[in-house]
Amino acid sequence: MNADPEPLPLPPAPSRLPHPRAGRLIAVLLLSFVLGLAWLLAGQWQSESSRVALEDLRARSVRLHHLDTLLLQMLDAESSVRGFLLTQNPVYLRPYQDGQAALESTLAALRADTWADERQHETVDHLALLIDMRWSLLTQAIERGVPPGADQPDGGTGKQVTDDIRTRILALRTATQAEIDATQDGAFARFGDARTMNRVLGASVLALLLVLVVVLYRQDRLRERMAQLLRSENERLHTEVAHRTEELSSLATYLTNAREAEQARLARELHDELGALLTAAKLDLARLKSRIGTSGPEVQERLQHLGATLNQVIALKRRIIEDLRPSALANLGLATALEILAREFSDRVGIDVQTSLETVDLPEVTQLTVYRMVQESLTNIGKYAQAQKVLVKVHQYPVHVAVEIHDDGAGFDPTAIPRTSHGLAGMRQRVEAAGGRLTVTSRAGHGTQISAILPTAPAVSLPSTALPG
Repeated sequence: MNADPEPLPLPPAPSRLPHPRAGRLIAVLLLSFVLGLAWLLAGQWQSESSRVALEDLRARSVRLHHLDTLLLQMLDAESSVRGFLLTQNPVYLRPYQDGQAALESTLAALRADTWADERQHETVDHLALLIDMRWSLLTQAIERGVPPGADQPDGGTGKQVTDDIRTRILALRTATQAEIDATQDGAFARFGDARTMNRVLGASVLALLLVLVVVLYRQDRLRERMAQLLRSENERLHTEVAHRTEELSSLATYLTNAREAEQARLARELHDELGALLTAAKLDLARLKSRIGTSGPEVQERLQHLGATLNQVIALKRRIIEDLRPSALANLGLATALEILAREFSDRVGIDVQTSLETVDLPEVTQLTVYRMVQESLTNIGKYAQAQKVLVKVHQYPVHVAVEIHDDGAGFDPTAIPRTSHGLAGMRQRVEAAGGRLTVTSRAGHGTQISAILPTAPAVSLPSTALPG
């Protein structure tokens, strides 16, 4: 924010000011009213434009959701049929049996959408025909029973149809995203115009008020009035800054929550989709081993290596899912999850980590905040601190919980952190969004202490992102 300009020197107060004419006062008042009305109308126009833009963005976001859902529903049906053909277990057909109604519902929503181009309508209609064709192929595959081990339950045609479906959905998503970008650009442009208009109108209204003050009062009263106006303007600016700061904080909280939700979604997809594929691969490997029997040592060695590789991929999948959404936190509680996190960090980087953890009574979202805070702190210690020992403490108080992370590393100057470093800033934002306060104490050569005080009462809540069992 720019510094307040120095006040202009006021002329000496005359002994007597001329009496204002009624016509001049009426003209100033009418002009002030007109400008004020224009200001209000400009604000109303800006609000209405923002509302229309938000509704348009929301509609486009729903369309993207429908497109993603349509692809996932189709892939779920294919996986269901593939699992049935591999295992001959009717339980695997349940997603296929229940999926047709869901697909029709999603297609109906896409058909009812307001598309900007008639060709997009035609693409949706063609997409429906492709899905019907793919569904028929899946039904035929079930009826004739493709031997286990085939790459596709219905041959190469099914894959081509699926690829065509995927391509058309991608084209629709690309077009929709372009519409979203255009809407955003237009909204920003209108916002800039409205801001300029507000500035002009506001400056004009203030100028007229000052003129009115000069006309109505003597010079000695003018100084007092101007000082009062300056104080009011400063208070308004402070209020506006506080309001904007609150808006930015709310936006940062929303983005954090959205990131956690997205990570949870990715974890679910990895758990469901990739887990099913790896399980099918292990089943195929087991069948190969049983059919090959006692073959040459080279074949047996390759099969064992393939099994070990699959186990490594499964372990990697579990580790990635755990990083995206810690299951230990939901299943075992905060203290146990932090104990596991500290132990795994110590084993991975070779730093002695000691813990003093109490069972705490915190909302789920605040527990996740504490977990991410400790996780980020340990990551920074492993990268930069050059520490030998770390202490993680969590203590329960009557109305708050204290969290501390100490290390005996190189330390740093907290005031010299570059603006491009978002680690501590993100950590601070998380804690403040939960209603807490974070402090960082560090000195070069004396280690670092990161402390947080968090209330036990809930502040915000994340969307439900629990992993399936």
